[in-house]
Amino acid sequence: MIAEADSARDPKPEDLVAAVDRARRRADGFGDEPKAAVAAFTSALEAFHAEALRRIVRRLRADERGKELLFELVDDPLVHAAMLTLGIVKPDVVVRVARAIERVRPYAQSHGGDVELVRVEAKVAYVRMHGACSGCSASAQTLSESVETAVKAVAPEIERVEAIADRPVVGLVTLTVKADEAPSERHGWVAGPSVDELAESRPTRVLNEGCDVLLVRRGERVFAYRNSCPHQGMPLDDGMLSDDGVLMCPWHGLQFDVCSGECVNEPSVQLEPLPLKIHERVVWIRPNGVHA
Repeated sequence: MIAEADSARDPKPEDLVAAVDRARRRADGFGDEPKAAVAAFTSALEAFHAEALRRIVRRLRADERGKELLFELVDDPLVHAAMLTLGIVKPDVVVRVARAIERVRPYAQSHGGDVELVRVEAKVAYVRMHGACSGCSASAQTLSESVETAVKAVAPEIERVEAIADRPVVGLVTLTVKADEAPSERHGWVAGPSVDELAESRPTRVLNEGCDVLLVRRGERVFAYRNSCPHQGMPLDDGMLSDDGVLMCPWHGLQFDVCSGECVNEPSVQLEPLPLKIHERVVWIRPNGVHA
């Protein structure tokens, strides 16, 4: 007998995401052996649920009415997020391209440069090369070919990868770079946490005198965004951050690439980036969004 759901008592999606995040943070503090045991249990449980969901999906697809219900279900942000996590639905092309570029980035960094995804438009992926990887050098050409190969391997619908001109990117700072002078509070800069306090597994909120900013660390880069989902202005600091750098809004399930601020499932919206500097390993932000 199947228990009937009581919608009045159904947990809120943001509460479920927060609970998962809290459990993950606790597991991050375990020693190697307990952490490995938790990872093995989680993997087995996800495989169990994934197979159950696949059987449900196959059964629904076999019936015309079932197909309609399936499409309705997938439109639910929480259901979509669960199916995406378990590999039931195919990731969005932007997510797949971003993941491919993340895999190429270590090679770029080893050659004194970097590469980032700017946008995916029609059947073209636009990327920006930084440092030694920009221009027309042989290493830049090799990297460009490597990026295109990696992207097409996971997103065959992409016909070409096009590199656009390098320029400073708001919200991106290499940790080894220091400003010549400390940012001045007189010029609107607000001191945040030290780089060492920023965890890669979750976003960090800076709330100080009207400054509400979201900081995200990805490897050797730090990004600053206004802590506001462009959908309804709700805060994002309790959102779940995936290993691939995708932040899910805890309120309505929108997903954002933290390296570009672009919304994965709604390309018309994106996070608002803010100027950021690092001086003596302290992160400084300008909440008013003006560079100086």
